[in-house]
Amino acid sequence: MKKIIFLSMITLFCSTSKSFSQSINIPEDSVAKLLCKKWKMDYAMMGGMKIGKMPGAAESNYEFNKDKNFELTSNTNSAKTKGTWSYDQNKKLILLTINGKSNVSVISLKDDELEMLVDTKAATPDDPMKINIFYKAGTK
Repeated sequence: MKKIIFLSMITLFCSTSKSFSQSINIPEDSVAKLLCKKWKMDYAMMGGMKIGKMPGAAESNYEFNKDKNFELTSNTNSAKTKGTWSYDQNKKLILLTINGKSNVSVISLKDDELEMLVDTKAATPDDPMKINIFYKAGTK
């Protein structure tokens, strides 16, 4: 249960650091076409363990726009967090920035699935772990 709460907090409160995974291998002009829609959280992977949605647990959802802005919402409160996204063609990932800070990157993008990597080094420097969050495409 603590891991689910931690996952939710990390996703909602982005801090510093960047991830440098390389796996988006599509032309730059196709990124917005695939990315710009609503994405609903599906499941997470932490320490090699798949963590599915639990009833009542916080769930982050994204809506990406072609103007390179996005909104992050949660199913547990009505507040919307706004941020920006940028595609780094050299690193082949999409960086998400909120309040000038970025610790979440989109590392895989397909028509119906998006994978994010959350960098936890700033939150847990003594025991950083990779958290991969998978999203399913919704409608715009």
